[in-house]
Amino acid sequence: MNNGKGFGVHVFFVCVFLVATTCTCLGVGNIGNITVVCSVQERLTLLRFKQSVRDEFKILDHGWVMTVASRKESSAMFDTPSVSDNVVRLLLRGGYFASESYLVGKELDSSLAELMHLKYLDLGDNDFGGSRIPDFIGSLKHLTYLSLSNARFQGIIPDHIGNLSNLKVLDLSLNSKLVVEDVSWTFGLSSLEHLDLSSLNLVGARNLDMVLHMIIPSLKKLSLSCCGLSNADFQNSSRIVSNIEHLDLGFNSFKGPLPGFLKNMTSLITFLDLSDFDVSLAWNFANLLNMILSLRELHLSSCGLHNTFLSSIHLNFSTLSNIQHLDLGDNSIEGMFPSLFTNMSSLKVLDLSRNSLSSWVPVMPNLLELDLSFNEFKQIEHVGIWRHCQLKQLNATSNSFDKEIIDSPKNKSECSGYALEILD
Repeated sequence: MNNGKGFGVHVFFVCVFLVATTCTCLGVGNIGNITVVCSVQERLTLLRFKQSVRDEFKILDHGWVMTVASRKESSAMFDTPSVSDNVVRLLLRGGYFASESYLVGKELDSSLAELMHLKYLDLGDNDFGGSRIPDFIGSLKHLTYLSLSNARFQGIIPDHIGNLSNLKVLDLSLNSKLVVEDVSWTFGLSSLEHLDLSSLNLVGARNLDMVLHMIIPSLKKLSLSCCGLSNADFQNSSRIVSNIEHLDLGFNSFKGPLPGFLKNMTSLITFLDLSDFDVSLAWNFANLLNMILSLRELHLSSCGLHNTFLSSIHLNFSTLSNIQHLDLGDNSIEGMFPSLFTNMSSLKVLDLSRNSLSSWVPVMPNLLELDLSFNEFKQIEHVGIWRHCQLKQLNATSNSFDKEIIDSPKNKSECSGYALEILD
């Protein structure tokens, strides 16, 4: 008798769920002049996935709802194309609908393998309990976007991921216990444009230098920060792809001369992060920067930079006139504010935090964001607050100002009005 009741409750729950998902999960009803219906099989698949995770934050309750607006903005968790009944998009990123919210599961349920038309899968910022990335991921051959970042996966990355020949974006970052013994699985990702392996341990990984070769000619964005990389990992890289536009190698273990492959990437690169590279040991560093005319964003925090390095003797900042975002935080720049920044006419964001600057900040007319926190300024006037008319954001915390910031004295102001929105 009890078993019958239990079965009845289960059937009732499934029926209610199917009705609910038909009406809200996958947007049954009219969208414009088109009716969108999710198939029974795929609704059951989503139900099995829902039962496989603990959802204390009710992420999936938000996920069943899809509106026309959210579809157009590509933010619906469960999405179907307007002319098909197949699920093509799953956005289940933790914290997407509410901060500090995430799913908890013992492993990634194999039911997802039945969503054979899936093109977009984002499971980042969840907790899958230190489980392995399942092999079935490689069977989702229509995937163009896959993010498993910061989802507590561990173990060896399965070679089956290399079967995803349509994949354009792969993000496995922030899974520090993932094991990367060999990256030859990337060779099958012939459509890949963006690869993020940040915070994975790549020390000793075989074929790493091949990732930069013409093996993946479509690759434009490569993020390998905090991976324990050293010069030895790229010592055989003499034939390097020049198509990469975004390269993040920050906070690794490079020493001495910069890896030679960087010379072959100067024609297109617009973003470069070499943070925590001791440039005092890199004899070819200044020459490299003077060659990169296409650079728009440059991160050199914690690089041992000092005033002498920033002089015209070492750097020709006229060749860096296209830079819009420059990060020189946590270096050894002291005293006099480097005047060469005034020649960088395109500069919009400048981070000089955690240095020892104390003198007047010159006017940089196009600057929008300036971070001077943790320096040694004593006069508020020295940071140029009354002279940077276009500045929208200024961070000057943790300095030794003699007095509190007050309204601009008329005799010190050079602006008829201010754009400042954020002042810390």
